[in-house]
Amino acid sequence: MAMTFCEKRGICFQLFSLLGTRQLTVLADSHGQERQHRKTSVGPSQRKIPARSFTMGGDELSGAPGTKQVYLQAYEIDETPVTNANFREFVKETRYRTDAEKYGWSFVLNSSLSKAILAESDQHIQDAPHWVAVLHAWWRHPEGRDSSLKERWKEYPAVHISWNDATAYCKWAGKRLPTEAEWENAARGKRKESLYPWDGSDVRRDGRWMMNIWQGRFPFENLREDGYHGISPVKAFPANSYGLYSTVGNVWEWTADPFLTRPGEDEQWILKGGSFVDSINGEFNHKATVVTRMGNTADSGSYNTGFRCASGQGGGGRKRPPDQKTLQKLAEDGGVEAVQEYLKTTGSNAQVLTPAELEKKRDKLKESLGGQEL
Repeated sequence: MAMTFCEKRGICFQLFSLLGTRQLTVLADSHGQERQHRKTSVGPSQRKIPARSFTMGGDELSGAPGTKQVYLQAYEIDETPVTNANFREFVKETRYRTDAEKYGWSFVLNSSLSKAILAESDQHIQDAPHWVAVLHAWWRHPEGRDSSLKERWKEYPAVHISWNDATAYCKWAGKRLPTEAEWENAARGKRKESLYPWDGSDVRRDGRWMMNIWQGRFPFENLREDGYHGISPVKAFPANSYGLYSTVGNVWEWTADPFLTRPGEDEQWILKGGSFVDSINGEFNHKATVVTRMGNTADSGSYNTGFRCASGQGGGGRKRPPDQKTLQKLAEDGGVEAVQEYLKTTGSNAQVLTPAELEKKRDKLKESLGGQEL
C-alpha cells in the first residue's frame, strides 16, 4: 500500500515546472558559492579542472533540453563520489546523524533486498512499488537491518545521503558541493561537447559497458551486462579525461544549486548523473548522460543517492528565486524600494520591475526584434 509519509520523503522523480506569473517580477542573477577553508587529505582525492567556457545542457531526454554558455574559473572536484570509509571518518569525528537515521527508514529497490526484509516491508511508493520503504535503512545498512558494509567500506559510495547530509560533510571537509555547471563540466571531461564522460556516444568499449545503468526490462529483469545489479564500486569503470570516476549512472549526486519548483511546493535541489536504475535511451526512468538532472527536497535520500565535493573558484551557481509571497507583502507595505532593499540585504543583485516597467521592457525588446511577438 502507499504511505502517507511518502509525500514528504519520496524517491527522486523528475519534476519539470515553471514559476507562475506574479505581479512583481524579479530577474535573478547567478552567484558563486561560499568558499571553505580546506583541510588536508580529507575524502577522495581532488582533480584540477581548468578554466573554460562550455555549453551546458542540450538533451531533452536527460531533462535539460535548453542550452546555455557558461564560463567557469579553475576549480577542483573529488575524483569519485564520497565513499563509505570517507563518510565514516566524518561521522566518527562529528557524531553526525543522517536524515535517513532520524526518520528511521529509507527507500530501497525491492530486488536488492533480502527475502526477510522484503517480507516485512509492506509500504512503497504508490506509482512505483519497486521502491520499498525499509525500516533502519541508512548509509551504514544500505539494504536494511540485515545488511552491512563488510567489504564495501573503501570502494563503494555512501548512499541514502540527503542534500543536508552532503552539505554537512563537505563543510566538515573544508570543501563544498559543486554547482550544477561545475559538476557537468567536469563530468564531460576535456571533450566538452560529449554527452558522456568519454569521447563519442558508444556506451561500450571492446564489448564492455562504460557505466553502471540498467540493462533489461526494468524493474523485472536486469541482464547485468555491466557486471552489476545495483550499486557498483566507485572505480568500477574507467575515469574520464579529467580523472573523474562514476559520474554517469551508479548513484545520483547532489549539487549546490536549487531546482525550480512551482509556487507552494517544497524547495528542491539539483541532482546530476542518473543512477544504476536508469536507461541508455530514456525508455524507462532517466536517460543517463552528463546532462541528466532532477530535483528533490533537502531531507530526501535513497538507495541510489550520493555526492562528491568541490573546492576553488569555479562558478556557475544559481540562487533560488526569492519567495514571492514575501516580496508581494513587502511591495504592498513599502513599494518597490522596500523589495529592492530586501534583495540587497539578502545578497541578491536582482532587478525589480513593476508591471509598467516590465511592459516597457517587453515593448523595447519587441521593437528590437522588428515587431515580432515575444
